[in-house]
Amino acid sequence: MSMITIYPQNINQFTLIPNKFIDKFLSNSNGDFVRVYLLIIRYASKNIQSLSMLDVADKLRLTETDVMRAIQYWESADVMTIEYDDKKVIRSIKFNDLTNIDTVDAIVDTQKETAATTKQLDARINISSKPQYKIDEITSFMSRQNYKQLIYITQKYLGKMLTQQDINTLIGFNDWLGLPFEVIELLIEYCVSNNHRNMSYIEKVAINWADEGINTIAKAENRIETFNNSYFKIMKSLGIGDRNPTPKQITYMKKWLNEYNLSIEIIIEACNRTMETIHQPQFSYIDAIINNWHKNNVKTLKNVNELDEKHQSKSSTKKTDSTKNQSKFINYDQRTYNFDELEKKAMELLIKETDGSY
Repeated sequence: MSMITIYPQNINQFTLIPNKFIDKFLSNSNGDFVRVYLLIIRYASKNIQSLSMLDVADKLRLTETDVMRAIQYWESADVMTIEYDDKKVIRSIKFNDLTNIDTVDAIVDTQKETAATTKQLDARINISSKPQYKIDEITSFMSRQNYKQLIYITQKYLGKMLTQQDINTLIGFNDWLGLPFEVIELLIEYCVSNNHRNMSYIEKVAINWADEGINTIAKAENRIETFNNSYFKIMKSLGIGDRNPTPKQITYMKKWLNEYNLSIEIIIEACNRTMETIHQPQFSYIDAIINNWHKNNVKTLKNVNELDEKHQSKSSTKKTDSTKNQSKFINYDQRTYNFDELEKKAMELLIKETDGSY
């Protein structure tokens, strides 16, 4: 078991916590991360200069994975400086001076770094695939209040008792994917509200959220609002509002909404034109229309109409020029025909030839 060196703080009967940490990080950080920080700084104040990950995990009733994730989190927020050995094992922890830290940026950066931190952990402690927990590990998780509450709430939402595999999956949302408990609860509520109670489906949503760095309630609520209000409006305009969009369709819609920053009205107009033209909800065709509009700096329906008028004007000019070129080679009077009269005569001739047997 490797031991970690801790550089001590001032030694006294009290543990000093920087005000900047309390003011700026306490309300924006995972509770377990804060507990790990407090315990390690407590060890430093006692002049305990070495400890193991297992010591911290046992003391807080966490897993070593939890402790590692917390330490990586504080490193990404510039609260701690971590020294690693050649095998990427932690060798020492030093607490940084927070006096001059740009706290506003630190909070934003910390939130942005959560997903990246999880990916770093995957590489360092080999959790790139979904873990399968042993019975004693599951029992340990379930003895902790936050996991116990999460399991209880999930069972209430799903209306059934969770199997061991369900619980393994649910634990992984936090322990493996790094999603905070409050975000997981909102995720489950969201899935159930859309009539999806299958744990495999819920896990896919959790993985998507983790990949997209959705690690706060605000981000989760924004994701749900976008999904409900924008994505399904687009799907509904194409006559497929009764199904969930595929990952490829979501990629298209993200591009239109986020990268091109187009209003939902503009996108739906492109959808309507697609359905009128090819009668199929083909996203690549919609994308071609929107790409053309984007190149022409179309931002409003008025811009769309102006672009249409411009295109029609060009088409009319080409048609007029073509007619003029044709007329140069025609120097005789064109005859006009009464097609109704010709058809009548043709019919009379046919009747006469067949002696009225037609």
